Amino acid sequence: MKNKIQLFLFFFLVFSNFGFSQEKTIPVKTNINGVWEDINSGVQNAVAIITEQNGKVIFSHYLEWKGQKFTESGIGKRTGNTIIYTVDVTLPIEGWATQGTHTLTLSADGNTLEGTYIDNKKRTGAIAFKRVR
Repeated sequence: MKNKIQLFLFFFLVFSNFGFSQEKTIPVKTNINGVWEDINSGVQNAVAIITEQNGKVIFSHYLEWKGQKFTESGIGKRTGNTIIYTVDVTLPIEGWATQGTHTLTLSADGNTLEGTYIDNKKRTGAIAFKRVR
């Protein structure tokens, strides 16, 4: 009799959890499409436009540095809150690199992208953007 009670309690405890649904939290992917302000030091009139479609990221960037205009564009991908894309410079500034890779992480509030770049001259540095709209 004692064994039957123990067996009953065992099965009751094991299967009792099946009757209760456990809510699974599905993370909401923050939309990154839009206009972003380049907040790196020394640049003026700096803006980036980012478009994401099914994990593919398209990046366009314009800035002015000491009165010189610079543009670059690139394509990459997004995995979670990390964005990696390769850029080609379309309007260079003399002495600057003509290609590079940006690796950015989206902030928890979805309003800042911060990370690093590496260019084809093997230079690295910090890069950051703030959401405009």
